[in-house]
Amino acid sequence: MKKLFLLTCIFFLGNIIHAQNSADSLKSKLLEATGQEHAEILLELAKFYSKTDSFLCVQYSSAAIAESTELFNKDIIASSYYQIGETYYYFDNYSGALESYQRAMNYYVADNDSSNIAECYNSIGLVYYYTGEYNIAIENLYKALKTFNKIGNKDEEAHVYSNIAMVYSRIKDYSLAAENYRMASLINMSIEDKGSLSVNYNGLGVTYYNLEKYDSSKVYYNKALQLFKELGNQQRQAIALNNIANIYVNSGDSLNQALSYYEEALHVFRDLKDTRNVAFVMEGLGSVYRELGDYNSALSVFQECLYLVNAHKFGYYLSQLVYSDIALTYEKMGRITDAYNAYKLYNLYNDSLLQEERMDQVAELGKKYEIEKKEAEIDRLNALQQVHELQISRDKQVRGFGIIMIILLLVITFIVSIGYLDKRKTNQLLSIKNSHIEKQRKELEKINASKNKFFSIIAHDLKNPFHTVMGYSYLMHKEYKRFKDDEREKYAADIYRSTHSIFRLLQNLLDWSRSQTGRLNFEPRQFVLADLYESTSGLIKPTADSKNIKLVSKIDQGLIAFADPMMIETILRNLISNAIKFTREDGWVKTVALSQNEKLLICVEDNGIGIKPNDLKKLFKIDSKIKSKGTNNEDGSGLGLILCKEFVEKNGGSIWVESKLGEGSKFWFTIPSSNLPTS
Repeated sequence: MKKLFLLTCIFFLGNIIHAQNSADSLKSKLLEATGQEHAEILLELAKFYSKTDSFLCVQYSSAAIAESTELFNKDIIASSYYQIGETYYYFDNYSGALESYQRAMNYYVADNDSSNIAECYNSIGLVYYYTGEYNIAIENLYKALKTFNKIGNKDEEAHVYSNIAMVYSRIKDYSLAAENYRMASLINMSIEDKGSLSVNYNGLGVTYYNLEKYDSSKVYYNKALQLFKELGNQQRQAIALNNIANIYVNSGDSLNQALSYYEEALHVFRDLKDTRNVAFVMEGLGSVYRELGDYNSALSVFQECLYLVNAHKFGYYLSQLVYSDIALTYEKMGRITDAYNAYKLYNLYNDSLLQEERMDQVAELGKKYEIEKKEAEIDRLNALQQVHELQISRDKQVRGFGIIMIILLLVITFIVSIGYLDKRKTNQLLSIKNSHIEKQRKELEKINASKNKFFSIIAHDLKNPFHTVMGYSYLMHKEYKRFKDDEREKYAADIYRSTHSIFRLLQNLLDWSRSQTGRLNFEPRQFVLADLYESTSGLIKPTADSKNIKLVSKIDQGLIAFADPMMIETILRNLISNAIKFTREDGWVKTVALSQNEKLLICVEDNGIGIKPNDLKKLFKIDSKIKSKGTNNEDGSGLGLILCKEFVEKNGGSIWVESKLGEGSKFWFTIPSSNLPTS
């Protein structure tokens, strides 16, 4: 990964048809692949969709993680988490990106994979840059720099120097920014990377311009210009020409030279039909004409620039800039009235008013200005007359002062009265709020008590499978040769079941904790329910096959849901897994979906052992523990059903259960449907 932020050049290696063919080819291979090859193709599909469809990217990456976990392939797990981080970063989900990069980092650190550790530091640094936490950004970028330097990766080292310079530029420490751009440039030259070198030369030009070191800025802009010409990047050439022209204007070196660069940049932008940049260059060009005393040419260029801005709706910034230039030009010409009108238009654009309203208000402001001058003169004469009258009649002055004091006293009395009434009202409101806060405090105490009990249950449920794993693994470690093969096989199976139980509990606990802390993103969208069921049941099928349980689907392909697919997948996974756990061997688990008004009604049914009537009331409560094991003695915490209830309600639905002891159970839930066509 190479993230550059100044004049980034992107080269497309194929067209849309070729890209689609690549995706279809990968999907065809996926149908035939197994094991590690299957997980690798899932990761390739995730990379393919990383910048076009974040949902598909995350879905394929998660599937790759799930398969690689069973295969104990840490490389694919780490790469999949990193890929999720990349798509979240691309779609501006910085909290999700940060979490995924950190997960990938944990695996890379465990394997001592220095190159990918440095890549994670670089990516994390850029996330903090975009969230405005510049100190943390710099800290991570320097860690990336140190690691790339240690392993001798010059190319990536140069890119990190550029990113560090970018952060320093944002916090306006231009000296350090220039130092890091220079380091990046030196490496670019040593490895003959002209594309990156041109970007860093341009960065140095911008930095020195901000430091008002115009000679140095000019040198690096010219170097960047030369490289842009060699690379054939016309648009960047024109930008460099415009930047150089700005230097000549600001430094006062040569206005004719500035004029030449502006005209050359204008010619290139017109050939490229880059109208926005044409307008910006014309504003600079008109300013040069004005400084050269060619006022008519300046006004002509400014008027043409205004025409482009209005015709293409480029916004108010450039409009107010041009009107400011026009006002200054008229002022130099001695046309004060025209300068005044243009300056008023500048102010009106600065307040983001519509153009027609601006023109009307300019005329009104002119009239108002003349009226206010006359009124000011009248007020001045009246003031003189009043002073004369006050000097003649001091008695009137005393009476007037007395009246003012009485009025002031009345006003103070009124204000005090209002303050007293406000204070009473405020005290009443405080009393109400205190009562409300006390009520909330009691509710929080109740919730905390429930959660404490819940965590004690979770801790107990974690201990049991861990005891099994530790006990059997200890026996096999210490007394391996004493046991027969069938005994070893039984112990290994028990260990596998216990670790699978631990993994499932931890996965649900993680999802639940993210939901409780608000870190779980809710992203509803329309999707085909049958497709989601197929991908979910595919992950659960090995568990069902181990008990010879048949998974049956009665979901019409035309049923379209509008909900968060990741949450619905979690609901289905937990309900189907629970059904398998409480169904005997050779049984069945059936999933049915019906359209009902504007909702989808979904049922997961089994012919298992059913649920006791007393336990039905406790199923979805956080502080309840149902003491029941699966048909093969599987453990459970009840967290999965709590998570199901939260996710269903998050999507605007409801969940309930029907069960008969010894005959089976039906778990029903609803989610919103969508009549929109899928694409």
